Amino acid sequence: MVTGMSIPTPIIDETIAAHADALVLYARQFFAGRNLHAAEDVVQDAFHRLSRLPNVPENLVGWLYTAVRNGAISAARSDKRRQKRETDRQPPLFQPETESPVDTEKIALCLEKLDREEREIVTLHLWSDLPFSEIATLLGKPKTTVYRRYQEALETLRQLIDEP
Repeated sequence: MVTGMSIPTPIIDETIAAHADALVLYARQFFAGRNLHAAEDVVQDAFHRLSRLPNVPENLVGWLYTAVRNGAISAARSDKRRQKRETDRQPPLFQPETESPVDTEKIALCLEKLDREEREIVTLHLWSDLPFSEIATLLGKPKTTVYRRYQEALETLRQLIDEP
């Protein structure tokens, strides 16, 4: 590291212009087709960390690639853990009567067909394990209304999931 200097803004601007696109492409390989926007976040974070350094790294481009690599690996691991948690928490309610596996994409599409409030109630209750009393407080609705909307949403989901 070169000591005694802070990183001037023109150096950061030039480095972004010269290397940002290549760094994003490099970061995308760690996400294996999932959440490709996360690659842009990783690159942005690397440039942000660079701007906070007190000194210019000797090999600026090498430092950036290392920072992007480490950030992308960490973000991809976090994303994979999050997806596993969401899959593991998938409620048995959505499993069809047959022994066929649950089609999570179909469930996601069916959830999108619910109105915003019903979708929010279902998500808060099933995935966040919030009781109806807390959901009612959060939404500013009576507990009975929240429960009724939840039951209606489940019935709608059952019908949508059973559609061919």
